[in-house]
Amino acid sequence: MSVLPEPQQLMEAFAAFTQASEQLQQKYESLQGQLQQLGNELQTVLETVPYAIWVLGVHGELRFTNRNRGLDGVFLDGPAPWEPQAPEGLRRFRTQDGEDRFMEQENRPTDTGQIITLRDVTEAHLKAQQATREERLQAMGLMAAELAHEIRNPLGSLSLFAGMLVEDLAHMPAQAELAQHIQASVERLNTLVANTLTFSRDIVPKARPFALAEFWEEIRKASGLPEDVGWENRIPARASWTADPDLLRQVGVNLVQNSLRALEGREAPRLVLRAAQETLEGRAHWRLTLEDNGCGIAAEALARIFDPFYTTFGGGTGLGLAVSHRILMAHSGLMNIESRQGQGTKVHLRLPAGL
Repeated sequence: MSVLPEPQQLMEAFAAFTQASEQLQQKYESLQGQLQQLGNELQTVLETVPYAIWVLGVHGELRFTNRNRGLDGVFLDGPAPWEPQAPEGLRRFRTQDGEDRFMEQENRPTDTGQIITLRDVTEAHLKAQQATREERLQAMGLMAAELAHEIRNPLGSLSLFAGMLVEDLAHMPAQAELAQHIQASVERLNTLVANTLTFSRDIVPKARPFALAEFWEEIRKASGLPEDVGWENRIPARASWTADPDLLRQVGVNLVQNSLRALEGREAPRLVLRAAQETLEGRAHWRLTLEDNGCGIAAEALARIFDPFYTTFGGGTGLGLAVSHRILMAHSGLMNIESRQGQGTKVHLRLPAGL
C-alpha cells in the first residue's frame, strides 16, 4: 500500500511548479518581445530600402509589400511586377508628369513562394547611355576635325575666287546673281567647318554658382522669344547650378531656338521651365526641365538626336545638340530628351547644385 505524500510536500511541489511556470512565462514573454522588436526592425528596414519588395505565397498570393516602393506617381506599362507574366530585367515606366523612369526587376523563387524586387536605375541607365554617346561623338569629332582641316585651305581659295567672280560680273546681273549664290554657299561651308572645329575641341568649364531662374530669364531675352509664344518660368528662387554660365548660355539658347522651330504653326505655343532637386552619387543636383508643346520628335529621329550633323530642321548644321551634350558631359552632368511626335518635347538637364 502506497503512502500518500504529506500536504507540506504537495504544497512545496506545487510552489516549485508555479515558480517554474512563471519563469517559463517570463522567458516566453521576453522571447515574444525580442521577436516583436526584431519584426519591427525588419519592417523598418524593408520600409526604408530604396526599392520595392513584394513577397508572394506558393499560389501567387501577396503576403507582404513595403510602403516605400519608389513607385508613387509611376504608371506601370505592361503587367504589374507581381503578376506571373511580368518580365525580369530592365523595365521602362512613365511618371504622372511624363518623365521616363527605368527600373530593374528581379524575381527570386523561395521554398514558400517568390520574392520580387524593383529597383530604380534611371540614373545609372542615363549615364550609361550618355557615356556610349560620348564615345561615339569623340570618334566622330576626331574624324570631322581631320576633314575640316583638309577642307579649310581650298575652301579659303574658293571663297576668294567667288568674291572676285562677283566683282567681275557686276555688269551682268543674271550671272552675278549665280556667282553670289556660289559665294553664299561657300560662306555656309566655312561656317560649318568652323563649327566642326569648335565641336572637336576640348571643353574646359570655368564653374561658379549661379541662380537658375534669373539665368533662364537671360536666355529668354537672348533668344528673341516671339510675343505669341508663352513663357512660364516655374523655377524655384533657391534653385542654382555650379557650372560655367557662358557655356550653359550656349546650351540654353540652342534649346530654346529648337523649341521655337518646333512650335511654328502650333496652337497656343508655350515653353514651360521647371526645376527639381535630386541627389546623384551623394551630391545635390538640380534637374532643369524645358518643355514645349511643339510638333515633337519621331522615335527614329530621337535615337540620333545627339549625333553631329544630324538635324530635323532645314538649314541647320546639326551640331547644336551635339555641342550641348558635350558641354553637359564636361560638367559631369546629364542631358536627356523625351519626346513623342505630335505631343511636344521635354529636355532634362542635370547639374550639381550651386548655392
